[in-house]
Amino acid sequence: MSKGKFGELPPSATGERRAPLPMVTQPMMPISHNDDDPGATRVDNPLQSLRPESAAALFGRTTTMSAPLVPAQTKALVPPGSARPEVGLTQHHLPDEDHDERLSMVIDPDSERAAAFRVLRHHLLEVGRPQCVVVSSAQSGEGKTTVAINLALALAECGRAKVLLVETHVRRPQLATVFKFVPPWCFAEQLAAHRQQPMLPWSLVEIPQLWLHVGAINPRIEQAQLLDGPAFAIAIERLRLAGYDHIVVDAPPVVGSADVNLQADAVDAVIMVVRSRQTTTRDLRRAIDQIGSNKVAGTVLI
Repeated sequence: MSKGKFGELPPSATGERRAPLPMVTQPMMPISHNDDDPGATRVDNPLQSLRPESAAALFGRTTTMSAPLVPAQTKALVPPGSARPEVGLTQHHLPDEDHDERLSMVIDPDSERAAAFRVLRHHLLEVGRPQCVVVSSAQSGEGKTTVAINLALALAECGRAKVLLVETHVRRPQLATVFKFVPPWCFAEQLAAHRQQPMLPWSLVEIPQLWLHVGAINPRIEQAQLLDGPAFAIAIERLRLAGYDHIVVDAPPVVGSADVNLQADAVDAVIMVVRSRQTTTRDLRRAIDQIGSNKVAGTVLI
């Protein structure tokens, strides 16, 4: 796949100029020294790019999406030959006004920003049509939830695919707030219940006008435990059988937690979100090393 060129997107709803959105690409970001932290290097000017050899020297490798992704191989955690799981849907209609600013595909579907997410969809489908994708970032506040939501919306656009969006960031859940609903059954609680009884029905929210199913964590429930890796693996194994073309996971950040490592084994690919002028190359390198380069399909610069 040829290297993507980044262009400047129009201002966001807050008036802030944003760097280009999604291109799943190799980490070939321009860098400049951060005087406040001699050990860190920050992303700068997204309108330029490093030469491939510079990227290789910086990251120790180049991440490309030219080779097909290999589906995750997980242990048999549920009975072999299990029937398709039962999924109970609660319909929720997104309000016509006062949308969360992160819903780029809804607020202005004809914008350059929305078009950039369709480009991301195209590049993702080019590399093997991964069924289950985790979207994460090195640190918090770098835009991974925005990318996960709009990638799921782009994949599901006009009913082109059956898409499930779930979140596993138990400490800072966002999906219920963005879509303005209260989950009938918290997705984190479902993970725990299905670890003990894998054949239980699933409870998800259907948003018909977006052709999207959502498994959200209830922000009103205090989460006493961290993500359970085996429980997540069981959930993904079962939900794969439910007939979804794509499952997009809004995951927690990588650095400082093992949560994404626990999830990576059960999914087909991990996409890393990089925020211009905020993400340091040191943090990104640590995150990629922690997950394992074989799972990272590419990066998305926002």
